[in-house]
Amino acid sequence: MEKKKKEKKWCHFRHIVTVAFLRFLLRPVLYFKCGFTFKKFQHDKRAYLILYNHQTAYDQFFVGYPFKNKTYYVTSDDLTLIPIVSPIIKFLVHIIPYKKASTDFSILRNCRQVASEGGNIAIAPEGNRTFSGKTGYINPTISKMIKFLKLPVAFAIIKGGFGVFPRFSDKTRRGSCTVEVTKVWEYDEYKDLSNDEITDIVKKELYRDESLPDASFKSKRNAEYIERCIYLCPNCGVVHFKSKGETLECPICHSKVRYTDTKQFEKLSGNIEFKTVSEWYDYQREELKKLKLLELDKDKALFSDKTGFFEVIPRKFKKKISKNALIELYPDRLEIKYDGNNRILSFDDINSSGVFGKNKMNFYLNEHTYQFKSDKRFNPLKYVQYYYKYKMEKGENQDEFFGI
Repeated sequence: MEKKKKEKKWCHFRHIVTVAFLRFLLRPVLYFKCGFTFKKFQHDKRAYLILYNHQTAYDQFFVGYPFKNKTYYVTSDDLTLIPIVSPIIKFLVHIIPYKKASTDFSILRNCRQVASEGGNIAIAPEGNRTFSGKTGYINPTISKMIKFLKLPVAFAIIKGGFGVFPRFSDKTRRGSCTVEVTKVWEYDEYKDLSNDEITDIVKKELYRDESLPDASFKSKRNAEYIERCIYLCPNCGVVHFKSKGETLECPICHSKVRYTDTKQFEKLSGNIEFKTVSEWYDYQREELKKLKLLELDKDKALFSDKTGFFEVIPRKFKKKISKNALIELYPDRLEIKYDGNNRILSFDDINSSGVFGKNKMNFYLNEHTYQFKSDKRFNPLKYVQYYYKYKMEKGENQDEFFGI
């Protein structure tokens, strides 16, 4: 019985050894690739709930450096689907998997176990890396997690991450980024606050607008793959932009901008006047809000892409349905054409959706989870945002959540 009980533990000594080795190994790598530095956090040996703003693919490494004791990260359950690699990750560090863009109560049970065993819990309340540079939507349920765990809350703020490694890019830029704990929030300070008050404070503490020109981040590929984030031309509507090196061009009106080392757009031709990625990103959202989606012709596709089509069996494996599917978005549904089939996913049957990584997206139904992944220039963001716009018009998305 004792052996069985030990095997159920979440936190193990091997995790401490693994993390210590990785910290030593990766610190010079992160400094070389991202100019990464950190400020040590002087803390006691209590377990903390660490909340951080999510900017880069390396954030899980960044956030751990200020803390000496073991830290366990809440991450996408996509990491549990990688053959061979996922079991190794679980053995070495044991992440806390979370089903993004959905309701997953197992996270609370797992986090409570980690805390009871003395481990820190680190989570990005945004749930998704920022595309725009601004801290993204924060789900109000974070307040329930805070109250449930009753841990001291440490706010770890990443600065410069969007400059050195924006989500739309495959390459880092020469620049610098830092992480430091800016505030510790004790249980006695928040225990009597309402959920709304707690959420408001979390939003305030984690907010950053990293799209502003506050430093230089040098690369000859500044604009490369920015079309993963930008899909709406102010002249032509939804288009497949083309990026190359430092420039982004609309293939229809040929308006062209340069994305500079200071994270600013510089107009080269046409009449695109946006100065930052955040400004353009916000413009897309505002234009989508104005759109009367339910009044459009339901038999006319708004846009389409060729993608891989998969079914995800949560925390087990991913099954390929087709590697060459055509996905079409209509005002009220998705249609997927593959191998002579035409599968329809009504927005009314979809419970939630989310963008994963840089060029893939999930749609969650009651009994199925479907994933679409295409080439490096694929923009999944527009599909997810149009889906949530539909839910908004149906009165099922009251807080203007657009999936990210």
